[in-house]
Amino acid sequence: MAYIALYRKWRPQTFRDLVGQEPISRTLSNAITSGRIGHAFLFSGPRGTGKTSTAKIFARALNCEHGPTPEPCGKCESCQKITKGSSLDVYEIDAASNRGIDEIRGLRETVKFAPAESRYKVYIIDEVHMLTAEAFNALLKTLEEPPEHVVFILATTEIHKVPATIQSRCQRFDFHRIAVEEIEGRLREIAKQSDMEIEDEALAMIAIQADGGLRDALSILDQCSALSDGKITAARVQQILGLVGHDWIYQMTDAIAAHEAQKLLEMVAKLLQDGKDMKQMLAELSLHFRSIMIYQAAGTLNHMDLYDEREDVLKRQSTAFSPDAVMLVIARLHEAMNELKWSPQPRVTVEVALLALAHGDWGAEKPEPAALVQGSGDGNDADAMRIAQLEAKIAKLSAMLERGAAAGPAVLPAGNRKTVRHAGKEHGAPETHAVEATAPAKGTQDPTADTKTPASEEGKALFDRLMQTVQTKNAPLFACLHNAAFAGMNADHFVLNFHRDLSASLADKIYKKQIERILAELHGAPLALICRCDDRRGPLGQPKKEKPVPKQPAPPDPQEQLKGISAEERSQLEKAKAVFGDHIVAVKDVEEEKSE
Repeated sequence: MAYIALYRKWRPQTFRDLVGQEPISRTLSNAITSGRIGHAFLFSGPRGTGKTSTAKIFARALNCEHGPTPEPCGKCESCQKITKGSSLDVYEIDAASNRGIDEIRGLRETVKFAPAESRYKVYIIDEVHMLTAEAFNALLKTLEEPPEHVVFILATTEIHKVPATIQSRCQRFDFHRIAVEEIEGRLREIAKQSDMEIEDEALAMIAIQADGGLRDALSILDQCSALSDGKITAARVQQILGLVGHDWIYQMTDAIAAHEAQKLLEMVAKLLQDGKDMKQMLAELSLHFRSIMIYQAAGTLNHMDLYDEREDVLKRQSTAFSPDAVMLVIARLHEAMNELKWSPQPRVTVEVALLALAHGDWGAEKPEPAALVQGSGDGNDADAMRIAQLEAKIAKLSAMLERGAAAGPAVLPAGNRKTVRHAGKEHGAPETHAVEATAPAKGTQDPTADTKTPASEEGKALFDRLMQTVQTKNAPLFACLHNAAFAGMNADHFVLNFHRDLSASLADKIYKKQIERILAELHGAPLALICRCDDRRGPLGQPKKEKPVPKQPAPPDPQEQLKGISAEERSQLEKAKAVFGDHIVAVKDVEEEKSE
């Protein structure tokens, strides 16, 4: 006898056998018991949740020799024929291959005939959303007023594609995804009756990978049993499904928290050599960060559909990421998985996403010092904390204002002064006035104003220590800072001058928080990093050659142009002077010049 797949062998035969759909099975059973049987039903839901199985159970319940009954016997001739698919009165139609108007017209012709050997003619139309618009319109009238001996059962995985006119003529039942615990329990029962030996961890893996579909779970179990020698282990299931595994995911999470970009790239290369799928790797990493997020929020993983997450690892890794950071990591991983659909180089997409996570600042939020919170014991500790934080910010701003007032207004160098030209009234001669740029607002201070102060000497030493630190720990950051030079420092700022725009942009957008964190550790106080690019220097720091400014030719002298004109022309100029006033040189001025 040919082998029968598990999902076919263990297909539900009664409403009690349905897993995870108790409300639907109870409603249909009550309808049969009370005799209020509708003429059209619409079953919608994800794949593998029992839509077609429920339709066949309902057909057997209506046509059983002992019925109609909510518990068909399964032994009578009618039940056996419906189970085998040989009944003359139960039609199972695949709408994907019979989607045209001609097929629906043929169905309308057969509907009017009485059943051949059963009480009801049952039409099960699977994937009904595949019908064309014309076929739906042809089905409308028959679906609304069918003969008394006809029952329609429509099944679909995409309910939004079924027209509202069809939905309004049916009793709709929404099948939901089956819970992991229910799938795991059903798999354990089937494995026991099939004499399979399987680990609990392997059952949990299969139940989660089935994604709410019992048929998918049985298919995976069938595959694992065929490829396993003896006991089905979690390692075998992981190998068959192509899963990355917890150990790799834990190591990648630690590398992201420690900003170890090189280690992440090496792990990606190793996984590719082992034949792992990049999308599966990102999916498992996203699920692990989901576990961290849930553990941070609830403090437990019970009833969260998570398999074999080690609580000690989650407890340790949850302290390395703030709750907001965990959600940002998940969002970035989902974005990368979406990009993989269209990327011509999937490996590059994955590496870019992981490097972005490695360079991000995912550190856990630091709590406020206990000294700032002085609870009064009357439940106002939160208000006291907010007041203390505001007072600390006000004190800091006041100190900055005092330092800015003591330093005095900053004067821009001569090279930064702007000139404004105004047109002169007489003879069109332009006037030039030098206008200095306004001084910075009170409270601001240029950290590079004085490079000979003790603070600048301290800053140079701090910059040298910074370079020594990143040289051994962070090669990409060291390469970026290699193009920088110390430019100034004060109590709040640390200024670096870069010779290249690209290096300055990388330091400001990617490495800024890392540099500030290292500076705080070396200096003992927080410093805000300011990244500048010296526009007056070339790519390697050489002074740029200033382009000579071309001299503008002097405007022509109006008096020279009026020499030697005739009496008629002077008469015309007199008239023009009366109209335009001082904008035209007077004729008598020209004559006086001639006489001289």
